[in-house]
Amino acid sequence: MIEKLLTWLTTYCLIILCEMGDKTQLAVLLFASNNPARRWLIYGASALALTLCVILEVTVGVTLRRYVGPAVFNRVTGIIFIVLGIAALIESTGIAGRPGPAKTKARGEAFD
Repeated sequence: MIEKLLTWLTTYCLIILCEMGDKTQLAVLLFASNNPARRWLIYGASALALTLCVILEVTVGVTLRRYVGPAVFNRVTGIIFIVLGIAALIESTGIAGRPGPAKTKARGEAFD
């Protein structure tokens, strides 16, 4: 019983932390602020959408587990994470030849 409770609590806390400031929350915030009279409808629709997404994610995870071992899965996801991190760094620093967000044009120069 304790193991199930810890699994539930860990999953719950991880999802809450990962979703903070997510685009989904911002979209729901905008919908609710534009339609305050329909806040419960917006709440229900967003809760249903999140629930369906989680059901899909769990189903895919369980299916992948049948065909791919945890070690392979961890390596592949780690490689993807590293590649995306490097790509984000390259894009933000302008290493690829394009100016990053910190670089700006001087007054009077034309933009590309």
